[in-house]
Amino acid sequence: MIARSHTPKGQVARRRIVDAAERLFAAHGFRGTSVRDVADAVRVPLATVVYHFAKKERLYAAVLTEIAAELHAAVDVALAPAPGATWPERIDALSRALVRWSSASSSRVRLLVRELLDNPSRVARASQLPLAPPLARMAELLVEGAKAGALRPGTPEVAVLHFVGAISYFVAARPTVERIVGPARAAAIARSYEREALDLGRRAFGLVTEEDHGSRNAGTARRASPRAHRTADDRRGGATRDAAGRRVPRRGAPRA
Repeated sequence: MIARSHTPKGQVARRRIVDAAERLFAAHGFRGTSVRDVADAVRVPLATVVYHFAKKERLYAAVLTEIAAELHAAVDVALAPAPGATWPERIDALSRALVRWSSASSSRVRLLVRELLDNPSRVARASQLPLAPPLARMAELLVEGAKAGALRPGTPEVAVLHFVGAISYFVAARPTVERIVGPARAAAIARSYEREALDLGRRAFGLVTEEDHGSRNAGTARRASPRAHRTADDRRGGATRDAAGRRVPRRGAPRA
């Protein structure tokens, strides 16, 4: 959104309005927040908010755009390939960036989750979707990894939504979980969270492991093995089959 005032004073006012609106939208949702609520929070006349944002939808769009831009920047930094970085390191970098951004921006995560749940009709009418660029960027990485054989083939958007959904749920549920398990246990969960989230990211994004390679090689070896294959009829008739599938009498067995 372009500010209607380019003066330093106008930019400061706009900044305060957007910040206050973000807090209110995160706490009460789009429908539960009025433009007057925002004006009261900033302690400015209602006309000042309307001057910068003629409609509440425009103010809400400005909030979502800023959140998406920050998330996209964090994803871009994480996906900038370091020289010699392996695929496990690249996947860990993306997962770590998402986990840390979500942990540091818990109110923004709650706002995004609330938006997904509360406003499907407005999404259907929206001309721009601020979260589209980071989703597309992460999906591109997974497509690249699958082509390189480092990630298992799949639907990249589904993998991204699985992981982002998991960490978003963790952030949203954390206050309730702390009430359930108590502060000491909640602290232990918080300490292990990033480590376990990175492991989840590797699985959600389909990272191919050494175990996968071993299973694949074993399967190839079994298919290529020249050892004879015996069927139930062969065992009863004292015969086996060679690599070409021809029946071969076993040594000492009577010929048919």
